[in-house]
Amino acid sequence: MQGFDDLENFRNWWMNHRPINTPAEKSLVSTPDTHGVVLYRQAPYQVELFTVRPNCEIPEHIHPNVDSYEVYVSGDIAFTLDGNVYTQHDCGASLRVPPSGVHGGKFGERGGCFISIQKWLNNVQPTFVGDDWVDGVSRKSYYETFNTAKAAGN
Repeated sequence: MQGFDDLENFRNWWMNHRPINTPAEKSLVSTPDTHGVVLYRQAPYQVELFTVRPNCEIPEHIHPNVDSYEVYVSGDIAFTLDGNVYTQHDCGASLRVPPSGVHGGKFGERGGCFISIQKWLNNVQPTFVGDDWVDGVSRKSYYETFNTAKAAGN
């Protein structure tokens, strides 16, 4: 793989070439509402594809070691970032999410599909982006957030 100076250059390269380099280990993730697959991983870069079932919400959170672009693919998605709402309708439209960016999403009747194009920072090796999740309100991890929701019957 050629070297990249920054995340934007990597995003442009990946969107133009769309290589698949799915690792044999830790490439699939599933929660009751979300399914994800790693399409490409070569440290420090990673690309994950996510599908979200209809009428769901991904609560606001941060990924302190990940700089990313969230790229709309399909569905009814209203991304949130630092208190602003971004409704996407054009396949390929992207939103830059810095490591400190508090973000989440609401998904309508069609659910949604998006790609997360990531650069992992601070010498943290790429893995499922939820492994680098801090809840934006309660400061819980991804697993604590979704296990709490599951226990509450949500």
